[in-house]
Amino acid sequence: MLRPKEACQRLGISYATLREYVKKGYIKPVILQSGKWRFREEDVERLMGIIRKRKVILYARVSSSTQKDELVNQVKYLEEQVKEYDLVITDIGSGLNMKRKGFLKLLRMILNNEVSRVVVAYPDRLVRFGFEILEETCKAHGCEIVVLNQEDKEEELVEDLVSILVSFSGKLYGMRSHKYEKVKKCAEELKN
Repeated sequence: MLRPKEACQRLGISYATLREYVKKGYIKPVILQSGKWRFREEDVERLMGIIRKRKVILYARVSSSTQKDELVNQVKYLEEQVKEYDLVITDIGSGLNMKRKGFLKLLRMILNNEVSRVVVAYPDRLVRFGFEILEETCKAHGCEIVVLNQEDKEEELVEDLVSILVSFSGKLYGMRSHKYEKVKKCAEELKN
């Protein structure tokens, strides 16, 4: 977001001219709670005649490296369903882990307004929890999330539940505790 002064500098106009542009509808300010104006960079660039092409991203994720074949199948499925795309981003890791390399790259691109659409096979491919928050963040940055299938995969839900149990027991009892080891062993038995 640009302050009015920064928008004026980029456009090479005075503040009075900027107010006139707003009045005529050439550019729309984002009005903060304080009443101050901010301008989106893409709106200023559009007035300057600069139009950036935003990317369509295919995103695929699996929980563990033993599922690499599933990852390949997921990518193939996405490529078959979406003919025109710019980039494929893949991750191997839990949907609970918000520090996945590919996910962070995608999030940075969305926040920089570089993405117009993110296509995933299932909603839990992006995040296990908080999908609605991510969707609202995308909307705020002019990005759409397209989910091709709505049902969740049960086996990965079980894996995520096990990882939650193990993580919390490790924090509760300590990672070297015998109680932690018991919980971990029970969780593994549940998974199998």
